Amino acid sequence: MDNLNIAFTSTAYGPLWAPAVGSWLRAVAYTARQYAIEQLGQIGGAGVTDRTYTHTSQNGLVTQFLSNEKLTHLFFTEMDMVLPHDAIVKLAALDKDMASGVYFLRSDRPQTRGQPCLYKKAPLLDPKKDSPYAHAPVSIFPTDRPFQIDCAGLGCVLFKRKVFETLEYPWFDLDALKYGSDIYFYKHAKDAGLELWVDPTVRCGQIDYYETTIDDWKWQIDNNPEFGKRGFIIGTQAQAS
Repeated sequence: MDNLNIAFTSTAYGPLWAPAVGSWLRAVAYTARQYAIEQLGQIGGAGVTDRTYTHTSQNGLVTQFLSNEKLTHLFFTEMDMVLPHDAIVKLAALDKDMASGVYFLRSDRPQTRGQPCLYKKAPLLDPKKDSPYAHAPVSIFPTDRPFQIDCAGLGCVLFKRKVFETLEYPWFDLDALKYGSDIYFYKHAKDAGLELWVDPTVRCGQIDYYETTIDDWKWQIDNNPEFGKRGFIIGTQAQAS
């Protein structure tokens, strides 16, 4: 793996939660400590947006990233993400175009809390009436090995520079009735032949007044027989190549 120069960025559009920001600092510190700057890599920059639409923030952060030719990778997180300390190091080790951790969505409905933020392109689309951005959730996935996916959100993802050099601006767009900025982006990335992989050992929390973690997902799998019927199941045969 070539020398890395990683920009750490976050889109913030509301309150900054102390546990989330604390986790970001630990991740940055751990990454910087793990890399010998002259040999393996470094954290080459950091940026946090404030109270801006997410797609505008994301496009702005990418523009700033590309303006520095020395930067090789862009890491994205979001204001409500609690990151593992070794998230960036693990995702860089995958050496994929795009590498994501996994996090689990908040919900006011107990029966849906803990849904993984993982999606696959919906099958059997009718191009005459269906949105090309239609995706279906993944409910069950392997927890011990990397696997390929179509969309994994933007809460904990590492991009190689070539991703944004390959795709055209705007990299991110938003239509609340048709798609989110993540699905818009990943749809075009997949069309361009770029690969998105997930390391399921990089397990993030999503925080509000409580933190949703993999434990909520495990509870659903063990106690809610309807949970696994709502989306895709990714087989345990999926492995990184």
